[in-house]
Amino acid sequence: MNYYERIQKSIDYIERNLENKIDLNLVAKEAYMSQSNYYRLFFAIVGHSIKEYIRLRRISFAAFDIRSSNVCIIDIAVKYDFNSGDTFSRAFKRITGFLPSDFREQNQIYSFERMNVMDKYFDVQDKKLLEKYPDIKVLKKLETMRVAYYCYYGKHSEDNAFTVMREWINKTGMNINEQKLRIWGFDNPSPSEGHDEYGYEVCITIDEDIDVNDDKIKTKFLDGGLYAVIGVKPDENGEIGYEIMKAWKRFNNWLTDSKYIYGGHQWLEEHLGFDDNFNHIGGVDLYMPIMEKNNIDMIKTFENVEPMWTATYMVTGKDAIDKGRDYFLKWAASEGLFSDNLNNRFFAYYNYERIGHDDFFFKIHTTVDKEFKTDNPNIKLEEFKGGYYAVMKSKYKYNGWALGEFMNWMSKSKEYCIGDYWFFEEYKINDPHIEMETDMILYMPIKVKV
Repeated sequence: MNYYERIQKSIDYIERNLENKIDLNLVAKEAYMSQSNYYRLFFAIVGHSIKEYIRLRRISFAAFDIRSSNVCIIDIAVKYDFNSGDTFSRAFKRITGFLPSDFREQNQIYSFERMNVMDKYFDVQDKKLLEKYPDIKVLKKLETMRVAYYCYYGKHSEDNAFTVMREWINKTGMNINEQKLRIWGFDNPSPSEGHDEYGYEVCITIDEDIDVNDDKIKTKFLDGGLYAVIGVKPDENGEIGYEIMKAWKRFNNWLTDSKYIYGGHQWLEEHLGFDDNFNHIGGVDLYMPIMEKNNIDMIKTFENVEPMWTATYMVTGKDAIDKGRDYFLKWAASEGLFSDNLNNRFFAYYNYERIGHDDFFFKIHTTVDKEFKTDNPNIKLEEFKGGYYAVMKSKYKYNGWALGEFMNWMSKSKEYCIGDYWFFEEYKINDPHIEMETDMILYMPIKVKV
């Protein structure tokens, strides 16, 4: 059960007890959360504090009773658990704009609808798929969030990333429960086989007006998108790592049966339970990025790529892709290589299995005439050899999934296997920018099976 479902369960409990005294400790227990974490997550999902939501719903019912009956107003106040007529009248006027007596006399209307979290946030799913995977739900759209973040690379990266973030929170005096913050994380980069060092990034939602001035903590916008969500709780020993692995395996099985494929946006873990010192004491919800298969215009062909004379630039390191593209595209623009009368091709290759590691390299090219010259010592001129390739069209935002789909396509080929020269990706651009919607062509080297 993900935390959206848990919040909905608590709302159902509230709705059954609007005419009774509501103990907020019991409401939090309905959601399987501590009271402080429940307050934080309820506000994040519903947009009102739990106390305000209950008050709004009770006033909504009271307004209907006042308008549709002659019941004494004090009796209506008592019915919905207000301590006195004055308390009820003040709350009623604040919310509706009218005193109860004026509301009745003027035959006014006020309604605050019951929140249905699942209808608001989740898509209607195939009945058979939902029966097979009742724990996996499709979130309509996770909105873009402004976050403060820190990424730690090394051993025990998740613990170390949270330690740094905890120190920052304590230094700033922030309280994640009182300020209704959401906490996200993801591997960056993911662990690779045979290596116990990897990166983990912790992100905390912050308002637009919060300034962050810190040597380690930075800010950015975390893109949202379409996600499948599953809740994960620690096992009987309090460990959660193996449970997360099982959940991801279940996600993959779900994908095979669903109308979705793995999306090109960031997968996420939302960490749910924290004490006031920012110690994680609860479970997590896993967010798997997805997209509908029908939305992908995928064309798969074969092509003999002729040799090309190119200008090229190579950079190494964890952030080689961003550095390489930024430097090279700015250089290309300064050389006028995006002019209307030119038809330069821009493409790159890299050792993708080492993304995020110190020995990762990224090499980017653009086609130029043999007579082309440059004074920039970092730009080299060389021939790209070409060869026979399997070709697949995609978009930049689907790049991760498309590469996996490419590998799957070729693994099923009875005629071809993967060749021993470079895979490369071509960017269809006419200015020095690569956006999420940029069209791409992926080239996988192939050879005939012997």
